[in-house]
Amino acid sequence: MSELFPKRTLIVLSKIIDASTTDNRFHLLLTSILQNVSWLYRWRANGKGGTTSGTYYICATPQENNVFNQLERKIKDFSKVFNSLDVNLGNSAIFTSSGTLLNLKSNSIDYIFTDPPFGSNIMYSELNFMWESWLKALTNNNKEAISCRTQKKSTLVYQNLIHSCFKEYHRVLKPGRWMTVEFSNTSAAVWNSIQNSLKLSGFVISNISSLDKKQGSFKAVNTPTAVKQDLIISCYKPSSEFDKKFKKHQHTDVAVWDFVEEHLHHLPVHLTSGDSTTAIIERSPKILFDRLIAFYVQKELPVPLDAAKFQQGLRDRFIGRDGMFFTNEQVQEYDTKKKENPGFIQLSILVSSEQDGVLWLKNLLNEEYLTYQDIQPQWMQALAGVRKGDVIPELVTILEENFLKDNSGKWYSPDPENEADLDKLRTKRLLKQFDTYKDEAIKPKTKKLKEVRVEALRAGFKQCYQEKDFKTIVDVGNKIPNNLLMEDEVLLQFYDIASSKV
Repeated sequence: MSELFPKRTLIVLSKIIDASTTDNRFHLLLTSILQNVSWLYRWRANGKGGTTSGTYYICATPQENNVFNQLERKIKDFSKVFNSLDVNLGNSAIFTSSGTLLNLKSNSIDYIFTDPPFGSNIMYSELNFMWESWLKALTNNNKEAISCRTQKKSTLVYQNLIHSCFKEYHRVLKPGRWMTVEFSNTSAAVWNSIQNSLKLSGFVISNISSLDKKQGSFKAVNTPTAVKQDLIISCYKPSSEFDKKFKKHQHTDVAVWDFVEEHLHHLPVHLTSGDSTTAIIERSPKILFDRLIAFYVQKELPVPLDAAKFQQGLRDRFIGRDGMFFTNEQVQEYDTKKKENPGFIQLSILVSSEQDGVLWLKNLLNEEYLTYQDIQPQWMQALAGVRKGDVIPELVTILEENFLKDNSGKWYSPDPENEADLDKLRTKRLLKQFDTYKDEAIKPKTKKLKEVRVEALRAGFKQCYQEKDFKTIVDVGNKIPNNLLMEDEVLLQFYDIASSKV
């Protein structure tokens, strides 16, 4: 650590720390200037130097700052703060503790905002070493919620650590109240770990939006692949009334529609962009069904409906607008607001998985009937990078499994009744494909299944879960490419539950 400081700076800092062994005010003063008096501080011709956060980086032009000037500035800053503090702070309280063990009563908190560690973005305990080496107090990082190869913490370990914190948040939050999670990471596996941890803890996700902090970090500004905007996850703890109602009907279809109605009430009704109405993806049938599955799996209950019956039930019980669903009260508000903003912006879809492809084709074929020759060039343009190990079937296969063709050879989206029949046939084909993966996975010589169809895995994992065949889920999950398991929230949730049962 001594190599990070000029020699004369080390001498001054040592004298300060020797004189302040029992006074935390001196410790506060010392640690507040450490980075600025180290070689981490960069020289700039305009005088606006600084350090690069999140790393021990010494540039080619470091700047040595005067320790006494830095101390004088900090003493003035602290004096202003302490003099302006009101000693009568009412019922406010500030304390620090592990997120896994909050010293708070259950159901006592109105709102939680949390900004958890972003996977392997920042190595907190390692970066704390600069301060801790002076204070002679090292962090016990066994439970530090990060993903780190040197600490032997995989993404799955990171998920378990974050889950233990979210469980405690769920315990202290009042029923029906909200939690906001700020998050930023380019890894789909880490992103899914956060979402899966929330669901397993009992939270229901209602919205995901971006937060523009205006000024980006060094990495965000200079790294092409970095995330330039943080994401905000809005989630809620279901109300006590809903919990009672759900427990009463949990083994019937009534509970499904109780959940959907509760969830719709927590979703935004209308979003605008300029003079246009913007699609709310959380209100789409696919996402609503995903949220339902996640809720039932978290409760360790069998999912009572397949996708086709669920969509039919949505149409029977709720009102559809622009590919979204609303309650009776909400649709009136939506229609009124849409008159004020008559344009409609459909969320653009790039095809990087089979599920994306089906959604993309539905959007295309809902507008007009098209031949294969009409669809194919547009399909090729929409294809984005496919995850390693995932297999997207040929376009003609997806069309045959999910759409209908008229006498002139043009493809179109089926009506609800035909869609239910198609879904049954498609599920049958997918389960047949899953059986081949299952047979291959139990062979002693099989190391990994290099390429698999994710939709077949989803269908198979769901059936195994319904049949309580948790061992098959774990066996197959261990043999598929790890990135597919960690990057698909549905597969990951089934795998996590099954792992706890085997």
